[in-house]
Amino acid sequence: MRIAIISALALAAALALLWTPTADAQPEPTLVFPEDGDVLAEPPPIIRMCFDSPVNIQDLDAGGDFRFAVITPESRGLGLRIVFRPDGLGVDVHRGLPEGTLEGEWTFEWRVTDPETLEPAEGTVKFTVSPDGSPVPEEPPEPCVTDNTPSPSPTSAPTATPAADEGNDGPDAIFLGLVIGVPIAAAALGLVLLLLIRRRRGSPAG
Repeated sequence: MRIAIISALALAAALALLWTPTADAQPEPTLVFPEDGDVLAEPPPIIRMCFDSPVNIQDLDAGGDFRFAVITPESRGLGLRIVFRPDGLGVDVHRGLPEGTLEGEWTFEWRVTDPETLEPAEGTVKFTVSPDGSPVPEEPPEPCVTDNTPSPSPTSAPTATPAADEGNDGPDAIFLGLVIGVPIAAAALGLVLLLLIRRRRGSPAG
C-alpha cells in the first residue's frame, strides 16, 4: 500500500509540473539610458533601451506593437524617430526639438511585445533636467550587445529584419507536449488506481 501511495503522489507531482503555466515571454530591459531618477544638465537627444530577448518589430498586423513617448515638463509629447537593431534586442529613440522650458521632470514611456507570444512589456522612466545635473554624453553610454556577439549597425524599424528563431520552445512545442503528455499521465494514474482497488479487494477483512 505504501508503494502505491508513493507512486500516486509522484504522479500527482508530475501532473502539477506538466500543467504549471510557463512564465510569460516578456522582453525585459537590460539597459535604459537615461535611468529612472537621473538628473541631467539637459535632455538627452537619444534614449536607448536594450532587451534580454528580441522585441516584435515586424508582425504588427498580428497584434504586436511597439510604442514610445517622450513628454516634456510642460506635458508636451515630442516627435520621435525610432531606430531598432536588426535583431530586435535594442532601440534608439531620437527625440524632436522641444519647445518651452527644458528644466523639470521628463517622462519616457515605452511598450514592446514578444514576437512569438505577443506578450506585452511596458514601463515608464522619469528623469529630471536641472542646471546642476550630470552632463549628457554625446552618445548613449554603451551599445546593446549579446553574449560574445558584436553589435550590428542599427536599422530603422520599417527595414528591420525579423528576429531569428530561438528554438522550439514556442506555443506549438508546448501544445505538442500537452497532447503527448496528458494521455500518458492519465493512463499512469488509472493504473495506480487499479492497483489500489485490487490491493483493497485482496486485503482480509478486519
